[in-house]
Amino acid sequence: MKRFLSLIVAVALIFSLSSCSGGDNKAISYSLSASPSTLDPQYATDTGSHIIINNSFEGLVRLSADGEVIPGIAESWSISSDGLTYTFNLKPKTEWYCPSSLKREFGEEFYNKFSTEKVTAKDFVFAMQRAISPATNSPSAHRLYVIENAIEVHSGKADVSALGVTAPQDSTLIIKLSEPCADFLKRLTESVFMPCNEEFFNATNGRYGLTHRHILCNGPFYISAWDKESSLSIRKNKYYSGSQEVMPSSVNFDFKYNAQTISDKISSANTSAALLPPDCEMPENSVLIKENPNSVFGFVFNCSDTYLKNTNLRLALCKSIDRNLFAQGTENAVPMSGFVPPSCTYGNSSYRDTVGSQTPQINTDYAAAASCWKKALNELAKDKISLTVLCPEWLDTSVRRQLQIWQQTLGINLGITVENKTPAEIQSAVNSGNYQIALAGIESSYDSAIDFLSSFKDGGVFRFSSDEYGKIINRLLTVEDEKELLGGCFTAETYILQNAVCYPLYNRSSRFVMHEEIEGITIINAESSVSFIGVKRFD
Repeated sequence: MKRFLSLIVAVALIFSLSSCSGGDNKAISYSLSASPSTLDPQYATDTGSHIIINNSFEGLVRLSADGEVIPGIAESWSISSDGLTYTFNLKPKTEWYCPSSLKREFGEEFYNKFSTEKVTAKDFVFAMQRAISPATNSPSAHRLYVIENAIEVHSGKADVSALGVTAPQDSTLIIKLSEPCADFLKRLTESVFMPCNEEFFNATNGRYGLTHRHILCNGPFYISAWDKESSLSIRKNKYYSGSQEVMPSSVNFDFKYNAQTISDKISSANTSAALLPPDCEMPENSVLIKENPNSVFGFVFNCSDTYLKNTNLRLALCKSIDRNLFAQGTENAVPMSGFVPPSCTYGNSSYRDTVGSQTPQINTDYAAAASCWKKALNELAKDKISLTVLCPEWLDTSVRRQLQIWQQTLGINLGITVENKTPAEIQSAVNSGNYQIALAGIESSYDSAIDFLSSFKDGGVFRFSSDEYGKIINRLLTVEDEKELLGGCFTAETYILQNAVCYPLYNRSSRFVMHEEIEGITIINAESSVSFIGVKRFD
């Protein structure tokens, strides 16, 4: 389960069409919203980093195009009858790809050593010990909590050597769990479980994953160039030991994604595929690959604002919202009252479907709203409060009617201004914290309800600070039992809504589409990533 939530407008996948024919060995262009923050698998958090890592590294296992677990570095494995011990048998001839640029920085002897170095079980032991070590401060450390002694190691009560991961020989890795985990094999496909060579890591002297010269890759591609201001390139790895043939010769990433024009570019075949944000229309000449209900849309409050940091003020506003005004959304807006998007799961089950009619919500209560308003004015020591709401044009009429209700309920000492902005402008304001109230979408890049909820522990896009919420999430991250997971997620979701951090109105879906001349793209839900191994382009 991967931590993020971070708020994203979209991540676009752009494949530029060339003049040559056939579907094999063609260069592909792919556009990201920003440069990856790091390519260190044990420390990466953002979607861009995960996309690069998942195409440049190979774990013990990987996911097929159908989402099934297939061999990666491990050619076979066995699980003990009690579900606690996993034994992996590694392929005997798997190599790291060592970039030739290392010669200039570390010398020829260093390069020659690692250009012939094999990936061994010890590399997985070191990677997991790094991830769980409190000194690393990995945002994904909780994904290892199911491993024996992981919680004790991460809390500093035990040495990393106590982690239940051992390598009795170079080709054998044994992982012992503290309790059975039904999705453990799929979990091993995530970035944080990718191998890391200890000697190489130490030689980089704190620069591991920060440049293309300070990373060893063992996946279908290797990182050939990285300019953090403009672009990154990965090229086909001739040493890749996976069973699936790597089709593209390279993938070239740029960091100049424009969500407002992506649909038109796909229609005109200037872009071959994209993960479209909910506000985008389906482009012409495209095929819908997947629709993902991963976005919750509604009133978003900036909890660091001078006024909106006050809980009673937020409650006053939320308890006097008339949901009937927002009953009619757009085609891609389904009314909902919960905060966790339908795409999120707990364990192996849908969180939203399981909670069902018990979904927490903020109930309309005008008398309670007026009471909260009086408390807010007293706590803030203000006679009048002025607020600005950023609103997309399609909701302007509904929001202005809601404004009248607010003033009728809370009084004339509340002044509210409505500003119409494009969805991109609103999202930019929310991301930068330059807003008070916004009608905006919050997208989950995780398929886990726990990861989505934990992304707000340190504020997130709401800039909401709460020690109590942090305690709820910290307890939740140590739980593996499905009933406890469900209860913990429900508690966290309820806390968000009871404190009026946001007011959900709709669920909306991101849509992954590609031009009709492209095939072979694989979507990896766990980290909002994409596999390029089997991509073909016919033009």
